[in-house]
Amino acid sequence: MTPTDIYEVCSGGMMLLLMILVYRYIYMEPGLVSRRNNGLFAVGFLLAAFGVKLFLRRTEPAEILIPLVFFCLYVLLTRRKRRIRGMFLLLPISGYLFMLVAASTSFYCVITGADHSDGLFTYAMDVVCCLALLVFWLRGGRFRRRADSEQEYRRLDRGERWLLNLGGLFLFVMAVILIAVAENMEGYALDGGWRVMFLLTGSISISLLAVAVIAFVMQGSRKEYYHREAKLTEKYLRAELEHFKAYREAQREVRRVRHDMKNHYAVLSVLADEGKYAELREYLAQLGKELSRSDVGIRCGNDIADAILNEKNARAEKSGAVIEVEGRLPQDCGIDVLDICTIFSNALDNALEYLEGAQPAEKWIRIRISGQGNMWLFQFENPVMEDAKILPVGKTGKDRMAGADRTFRKKGSEHTAGAVRQNDDGWHGFGIMNMERTAEKYAGTLSREIKEGVYSLEVVLFTTKEEGFTTKSACEKER
Repeated sequence: MTPTDIYEVCSGGMMLLLMILVYRYIYMEPGLVSRRNNGLFAVGFLLAAFGVKLFLRRTEPAEILIPLVFFCLYVLLTRRKRRIRGMFLLLPISGYLFMLVAASTSFYCVITGADHSDGLFTYAMDVVCCLALLVFWLRGGRFRRRADSEQEYRRLDRGERWLLNLGGLFLFVMAVILIAVAENMEGYALDGGWRVMFLLTGSISISLLAVAVIAFVMQGSRKEYYHREAKLTEKYLRAELEHFKAYREAQREVRRVRHDMKNHYAVLSVLADEGKYAELREYLAQLGKELSRSDVGIRCGNDIADAILNEKNARAEKSGAVIEVEGRLPQDCGIDVLDICTIFSNALDNALEYLEGAQPAEKWIRIRISGQGNMWLFQFENPVMEDAKILPVGKTGKDRMAGADRTFRKKGSEHTAGAVRQNDDGWHGFGIMNMERTAEKYAGTLSREIKEGVYSLEVVLFTTKEEGFTTKSACEKER
């Protein structure tokens, strides 16, 4: 095994990696999720590539075929449906990558005046490609996480797929012609100025075409995604504003009862003085009913948070769950109303859906709110089954439900990342994603873990309030 053999294997691996990146982040197709599976796939490729070097005499055709075969295998392992058809994506994706080779080779020949590219240029292009991949790995983490989390909802429509595929095939053909002219192959050799003009215009044209097609498709996809996300956010805000109105109505009822309290006290005193105990008991019973109608439920100091907590508490009581809240969230906490709605609604919806579906022995949701300086910490906890697992962001077990809670009953192990009911199929999985975006907005973090049978979701936010604050007191719960 020579250094040249190792270099050629690495070059084939780089080609395969580029094809997978185009497949995942331009065609927006799913990939291998776990590091273990990705590691096994990489090891399989390396074993096949080095095996060819060791046991075959003519390795040139195999060196080209192995990355292509493993790309087809990657498609078969990851695509949900139409896997055989997906293997034909090999052609347009190769066109986009071959375009880079053709354009760079053409520019090299035009600038240097060489009749063809040399080995030094090939090595230089491989180094540039490796550096680009390294930068993407080191600096593109946020882009990759966001793309992975959005992948369940960013789907190309038929027109966009046709545009990508036809564009890739056209680029493939043009790239072959450009390479043939740049290398002065027989039948494609051009003289002097015609060769320079063809290479220059051809390389610029295919580069602009590739950029335009990819930008158009990705922009249209992101527009569709944000449109759906905006509609979901509007749906939540509209619902929570209705809860807020109901909460304010309850507050007005409390003020009305308190205003009449002195009159009630006078009546009770008269009945007691006159010894009319039967009438006194009847009056107290009526007064109790009046007070129960004005019950404000959970209070933590923030109107929107209170409205959401009480609405979710009503749902929890129907399923036999208990919501406990500790801490206070002031009205002027430095967090936008919509962001409070996003965090509390999604976190509580996730917990309630799990408790309703998995049916653990205990049903409770514990919420802790704490603030120090310009930092806020929100912690949501609920019990989970012994074999519970946390799904990746953007994934949800609810998309496999055919009945009310089939997934939970058969696999009571999936703490889903969704934020809505089962009948809202178009919105599954946005919950954790939206909370992560909110955390990023406030330069904070979101973390999830399962420890000793308890699922914990923690959101840390940093506000821009100039004055600091501290809150340690418990929420009031009036019953």
